Amino acid sequence: MRSLLSALLSLLVSCFAISESAALDEAYKRCLERQLRFIIAKNPPYSAGGASDLEKGLDCSGYVFLACKWAGIPGVKRTTSFRMAMGLDGWTGKDIPRESCSSCDLAFWTWHKSLDRPYGHVGVFLKAGPTLEVAHASSKRGVVLAPLRGSLQTDLSKVRCLTIGE
Repeated sequence: MRSLLSALLSLLVSCFAISESAALDEAYKRCLERQLRFIIAKNPPYSAGGASDLEKGLDCSGYVFLACKWAGIPGVKRTTSFRMAMGLDGWTGKDIPRESCSSCDLAFWTWHKSLDRPYGHVGVFLKAGPTLEVAHASSKRGVVLAPLRGSLQTDLSKVRCLTIGE
């Protein structure tokens, strides 16, 4: 029995092990996408500072953090979208051109320029058929999956491919 458990543990570790600075592998991406969509289906409202209770609500960085935590992505900590954009608190990644973005890449917006809040909003790209949509916590509609158009498209200020490790 002990050797069977050891073999299963080794198999799980090998399935999820990737190099420290590698992009998310497909297993993490599938799991992250499932968690993002699960939270959307629960329709949590927007709540500033929310990061754990779907009934009370989530904010943008809390939503992304919670989905990553539930997906088992190691090293990420609850922080602000600005710190995520800077690669701090375990949110390592590499900036990529918006034309290169794909499912599970992080998207950042700077909507409150007058408040000097760069990268004040975060979301995650998800495939919806042949197109990309954005999963994010809208202050008016709660956690949603929205088409990449309007201000979500024109005001996009940064895209990062999430990596694991720090």
